[in-house]
Amino acid sequence: MIQITTDVENTIASFVRAIDEFLPTVQHIYIHGSLAMGGFHPKRSDVDLLLVVSNALTREERQKLIDCCLSYSNEPYPLELSIMTMAQLKDWYHPSPFEFHYSEGWRSRFEEASREERTELQQGFTDPDLAAHVLVILERGITWRGQPLHKLLSGFDSAHFSDAIRADALDCLDSIEEQTVYSVLNLIRGLAYEQERVLLSKQEALHWLVKNGHFPGNIVEVVRKATRSYEGGSVTFHRQELNEFRRYMRQQLQRKQK
Repeated sequence: MIQITTDVENTIASFVRAIDEFLPTVQHIYIHGSLAMGGFHPKRSDVDLLLVVSNALTREERQKLIDCCLSYSNEPYPLELSIMTMAQLKDWYHPSPFEFHYSEGWRSRFEEASREERTELQQGFTDPDLAAHVLVILERGITWRGQPLHKLLSGFDSAHFSDAIRADALDCLDSIEEQTVYSVLNLIRGLAYEQERVLLSKQEALHWLVKNGHFPGNIVEVVRKATRSYEGGSVTFHRQELNEFRRYMRQQLQRKQK
């Protein structure tokens, strides 16, 4: 069982208390991501939460959720929050609809929109990444409140997760120079699942790679540097090594799709 530090636990508890003050329909709360998988890094990682509500959100509840997330995220850790209804889990399909999502990537959009507009920004959206969040919760997640997720979920298939990580891998190939550490480690995580159906944290990616023993040394070195950077070390990536890594990973991913 992963142990959450007191500081992080208090941060989550404070945020949940704030949510409970205006959203009494929250029935179940799950922790996923690096925090649940033992790879949380205080200076780099998000606090990833999935909340399950009994009813669809009202406009007023969305307004208060946005205000709450803008206030609590980055104090001190970035929040990544998804909210789904019981019905959306019971009648799961992929990509899944959702009630609300917040991450720091949404901050500027919420802040720049009028109060009337911002409650409509996510209307009709679906999120393929929810399949990844759900599988992590099923296999390695932490239930903060309520029942285990498998008791609420119907219609989920691990193929939905495979689809989500393939889509993420394509994004990572494109963004490897801008988001090097995230892209490198997530590409290895995706490859590990495709090859062996193992669900890794970012910190576990290097160990899996080395244990396999058949990856070229230059590929291992890029992953080693990404891991060192993720853990707070100072590293420098060169364009040539990133291009070689990208070509190699593209070949591996294409091979798995055949």
